Amino acid sequence: IPYQRGDIVDAKGTVLATSIAVYNVILDCSVLNDDEKYVEPTINALVSCFPDLTSEQLYSYLKDSPDSRYIVLAKRLSYDTIQPFVNLQEERDEKGKLVNPYIKGVWFEKEYQRQYPYGKLASSVIGFTTSGNLGINGLENYYDDTLNGINGRKYGYLNSDSNFEKTIKPAVNGNTLVTTIDATIQSVVEKKIQEFNEAYTDGYREGEGGATRIGVLIMKPDNGDVLAMAQYPNYDLSNPWDLSEYYTQEEIDAMDDDARLEALNQLWQNICLTYTYEPGSTAKPFTVAAGLETGTLSTNDTFFCDGAEQLSGFTVKCVAYRKGGHGMQTLEQTLMNSCNDALMQMSYRIGAENFTEYQQIFGFGQKTNIDLPGESRTDSLIYTLDTTSQLSLATNAFGQNFNTTMIQLGTAFCSLVNGGKLYQPRVVSKITDQNGNTIQDISPTLLRETVSKTTSAVSYTHLTLPTI
Repeated sequence: IPYQRGDIVDAKGTVLATSIAVYNVILDCSVLNDDEKYVEPTINALVSCFPDLTSEQLYSYLKDSPDSRYIVLAKRLSYDTIQPFVNLQEERDEKGKLVNPYIKGVWFEKEYQRQYPYGKLASSVIGFTTSGNLGINGLENYYDDTLNGINGRKYGYLNSDSNFEKTIKPAVNGNTLVTTIDATIQSVVEKKIQEFNEAYTDGYREGEGGATRIGVLIMKPDNGDVLAMAQYPNYDLSNPWDLSEYYTQEEIDAMDDDARLEALNQLWQNICLTYTYEPGSTAKPFTVAAGLETGTLSTNDTFFCDGAEQLSGFTVKCVAYRKGGHGMQTLEQTLMNSCNDALMQMSYRIGAENFTEYQQIFGFGQKTNIDLPGESRTDSLIYTLDTTSQLSLATNAFGQNFNTTMIQLGTAFCSLVNGGKLYQPRVVSKITDQNGNTIQDISPTLLRETVSKTTSAVSYTHLTLPTI
């Protein structure tokens, strides 16, 4: 008796993944061959109710496999599809007698099929399953054991009095994941990604969309909840093996097994977790916050931008290099104008020891341990105190020359504006049973304090908003 895999729902209960009952049509040849009067009524009923079956095919099964008790005639049919045959089997007259008593030797094997009502929505977060209820990617993989249940059994035996007894051990269904994802926010984000790609198709290279890859992450700063996590490319969860949206048929035909698997893995990966990149100007508020927290900067400081800094024989330019620089900049103006020159001057005051310490405090170079598979390690992609030079320190201060992931950056930003509390990001808030009873509440996990409430307040009101 198969179990039903648990659902995945959004924060408001919208079903994002579920398992529906489907049925295999099984023919027991030994029963039909036991009495000739069963054959014709049963075959006629099968052919009339299941158009894909033919009389010739069914008679051949009876002839070629007369003793077989298990021949699969059709797979994964809906309840509505098998219902006409069931009605024929169970139809009774006014006296309660079976109308078709000679329809024998057919039974229906129940199993469950995974279904994703919203197609592509949150595909990189949800993941999908293969045969045997094996989760691949996303929540389907990370919470595989939680979603899966235990099969039951129905069997018979002879008791001590040689009487036949039946025993049923019911299946234990899987549990449901209540996620932090808001399906409405998620759908809006995915729509905007699609609109961007369509608007900028062919804008850079003929035949290509607006970007090779796009990631969008929306979090709740108060507790690290992920409200939306979207990307391009994405895929249809009901048909995750389909590459036709991104490759021509000729390109697909030319792929060997390894190339096809590589293409699929690229499609299935969660960009917000796996893709590393230089954060650029989005890292600048962290540099300023580190300076404020260590007392090496103050809100009254100003810096003069002449367009560049000379470091280790290199001219490191600001965006305003060609027009002679930004001139005098306050902390707020530095971020509003994205002034690299001022950030580099700040790095000299902050120093390598403070800067590398606060990169660690904010979580750069560390896994966030979000409850999704595939998060990249970035510890080798940032500088340590021993490897930091004046040039790397200056470029790191404005977000270049080191790599991060979107989830690292988003998690750090939450702490910067929520009073300094760094929470472990999460996608699942609660686990319930099939009846909606709570089995486990997954509370937000506070990891540490990154900055003081004072620094956070300054960051929120004067430093991050211009950048955002």
